[in-house]
Amino acid sequence: MTAKPDVLDRLAQLLLLVAAVTCIANGLFMLARPLDWYVFVPTVVTTGPPNAHFIRDIGLAYLGSGLILLYAAANPIRRWRAALVGGLWLTLHGLLHIYEVAAGICGPAIFWADAPAVIGQPALVIAALAILFARKRV
Repeated sequence: MTAKPDVLDRLAQLLLLVAAVTCIANGLFMLARPLDWYVFVPTVVTTGPPNAHFIRDIGLAYLGSGLILLYAAANPIRRWRAALVGGLWLTLHGLLHIYEVAAGICGPAIFWADAPAVIGQPALVIAALAILFARKRV
């Protein structure tokens, strides 16, 4: 039997919800207006010319992750596995950006400009899961 959700459980839920909503919004923007998204994110233009198909592909990954996280946010204690799956692509994407800085592929300025979205979203999911795991809520 699971205890009634408390303030820390609600915090985990909020973290997942914020990650979900921002992923869904970004994914929808990428799908609906890929070329507008390309110029909206200032660091993206430094990666080469726009490719609407590729932007939409990534938009689908964001949308999928966001929808899975939204499902998880409804009941993180019971759906923690969904949070893990929803955060997987986000985490791997963030690690890729860290690797690119470490390998000299892009500079620290670009990394820090991207960090709130690229590192922030998986950090929210990891923090939510850490709360649940630390409290043995899974």
